[in-house]
Amino acid sequence: MGLFNKKERGAVLIDIGSSSVGGAFLYEKQGEVPTLCYTTRQDVERRDDEEIGEATVRTLKSVCDSLVSEGAACLYRVAGNAHIDTVLASVSAPWQETVVSTVSINEGAPFVFTRALMQKAVSATPPSVDRVISDTSVIATSLNGYVTDQPWGKRAERADLTVLTSTLDKVVMRGINTALRKTFHAHTIEITAFAPVAYAVLSDLYPLQKEFVLIDVSGTATDAILVKKGVIAGVSSIPKGVHDLLAAARGAARTPGNSIVIDPARNASFGPKVAEAEAVWLSGMKKMLTEFASEHPLPRSVFLLADEGTRDFLKRLLDSSTLRTLWLSEEPLSVIPLAPEHTASVVRARGLAEGD
Repeated sequence: MGLFNKKERGAVLIDIGSSSVGGAFLYEKQGEVPTLCYTTRQDVERRDDEEIGEATVRTLKSVCDSLVSEGAACLYRVAGNAHIDTVLASVSAPWQETVVSTVSINEGAPFVFTRALMQKAVSATPPSVDRVISDTSVIATSLNGYVTDQPWGKRAERADLTVLTSTLDKVVMRGINTALRKTFHAHTIEITAFAPVAYAVLSDLYPLQKEFVLIDVSGTATDAILVKKGVIAGVSSIPKGVHDLLAAARGAARTPGNSIVIDPARNASFGPKVAEAEAVWLSGMKKMLTEFASEHPLPRSVFLLADEGTRDFLKRLLDSSTLRTLWLSEEPLSVIPLAPEHTASVVRARGLAEGD
């Protein structure tokens, strides 16, 4: 039995990407702003014989060790005990895949739309053998051609459901699940894909922002989410992230570390290797955005999620002429690199915690 009452709870938050893994202890008390008690983030560094998935799971284990050895005491100092109720882990590309699809229900005669009928329709297609479903949600419902947010109990001849389905790589999922259960074995553990979590968070942070593109750039992949009229309209991914850009910049500058990416002016003089890496990433981005633009006009608001050392660099690339032509306008885009201060109104940091 937990030490928290129903008005208090503790949670572990895990952010798993191919460039870094983050972890945090969160304490929430009814009527108060939730508190980050401890945060840690570690870069994913591959060994010579490792696949990126293996390196990421190894980094996750190290983050879990830090949460136990250092974070539990921080939670105790803030909350008065170190009990947690839930572990929530978000997994991004290249291991998560999220698709938006349309599922139609046509019984050949009028029918009553029920939750059981909806559940049967959306679960009809199983994932491939190497993947597991992490999230399935109906984000829009149309009865007889009319969109409604209250379809239950209504009669219809046809129903069209817009379904958001996220799957995770089975092998990496197993490694993540094992690491989390070994560390937090007595608690509820939820593993979810990045796309639905990011959409939910931004919708809460910016409730009036109904149309935007969210771009998440990790080490080996880039995710893009298109939101139109407050609903996810498209999700796409490319197998290119910042690793190739960093490697090219380091090679051209002949210096170690990631700090050289921070200054776009310096990167512009690095030469052919950097220019080639930029062109490859931009080509992939253009392909994703072109797919979005073929179905919907692109919103001018773009949210960017990336590690601190690469945010400004990537913002410059996103606002380049290569991509701007997709918006059919010379006006500059509103590219917003998301930083800790954007969540300061809904979560505070204390002790050994930093905004993340």
